[in-house]
Amino acid sequence: MNTKRLLGLAIALFFFAACKKNDPVTEPPIKPPVEKPDPLELLKDSASYTLDGQKIILTTTITRGVLNGQANKKLDSVVKNVEYISDDKNTVMFGRFYTLSNDNRNGITITFLKKYNKSLTSPTPSAILFEPIDKLDLFSTGERKFAMDFTRNNSQNGIALELIGSDYGLQTYGYSSLVYHPLLDPELQKQSKFEITSLQKLKSGKYLVEAKFNASVYRGDGTHIKKIENGYLRLRINTESIYF
Repeated sequence: MNTKRLLGLAIALFFFAACKKNDPVTEPPIKPPVEKPDPLELLKDSASYTLDGQKIILTTTITRGVLNGQANKKLDSVVKNVEYISDDKNTVMFGRFYTLSNDNRNGITITFLKKYNKSLTSPTPSAILFEPIDKLDLFSTGERKFAMDFTRNNSQNGIALELIGSDYGLQTYGYSSLVYHPLLDPELQKQSKFEITSLQKLKSGKYLVEAKFNASVYRGDGTHIKKIENGYLRLRINTESIYF
């Protein structure tokens, strides 16, 4: 009896071991690696500068937009105080502008400007505006001059600044009239500088633009001069949008 019982136990253990060997081994699931967000993707529009000894920090973008204007304007005649002008029909003044402000509603509008031959532009989907085929051309790294005849002759490429809030009316360019106000003296911006220091493509396909600047701002006739110093600008742009 003992022999039979031992034999039965041995057979049972054999089948138990066989079953254990045939059972599939379940591996613990492998979790996909968690990709940490790129800290650059979290950055937003921002600007800062010093004016009258006070540092101003701007983190709210009020507007961003695009503009077209007549380029190389000249005065033809004045009839009953109305200015009649001509321009370069093959050229368009193109610009992108960004207005940033703080909680006190003080801020700045920064406009990037460049003249383009219309052969280097394409109409927007609405066919109202022309924009350059190379959408990033305005933001290539390097120094820019200030377009002091912006809204007047529109003959100069570069940057235009205009303050808003308590310093409204101070800007880097003159009044628009070709008759009643002369061109501003370039000496006003002799010590000024605007430099795009970085243009970086992000993983999302958007771009991060950084610039530093200092400038003189004044009324359109060049009076009431103030100095912008230690200026910094960061913009997050999306070339898939017409307004960036």
